[in-house]
Amino acid sequence: MTHQEIRNLLKKHNLRSTTARIGVFNRLIHSERPLSHSELVQDLSELYGDQATIYRTLITFVDNGLIRVASNVGGIARYEFVDIKHESKHIHPHFVCKACGIVSCLPKTTIIHSVDERWKEILLGAEVQFLGMCGACP
Repeated sequence: MTHQEIRNLLKKHNLRSTTARIGVFNRLIHSERPLSHSELVQDLSELYGDQATIYRTLITFVDNGLIRVASNVGGIARYEFVDIKHESKHIHPHFVCKACGIVSCLPKTTIIHSVDERWKEILLGAEVQFLGMCGACP
């Protein structure tokens, strides 16, 4: 997604196209895994503002449906881009390393589940996370 496409998307959601918003959004759409606020601050604060600006940007994007919280393991929110055009392709489980806390998007996975009839009408969605140890952790 180009900077102009990001600007257009922000405009469509009645959001100003600030440098910080474009930078945060660009980082999230090009990330291969969900990122925490701390990771974004580490990557972007020098270029796009302080940690409060980045946090407010994340909250604004979540409130407008542009990104979502992919994981909240350990009380740390990790954010990922929501591709509305390909939403059905984007739904996937995540793997969370219990040692380092890294959250990774799992490749195409089939999960068999059933929902009791009385819950089907009120459920909005489901989030699936697998916990374990990543290959980089002992």
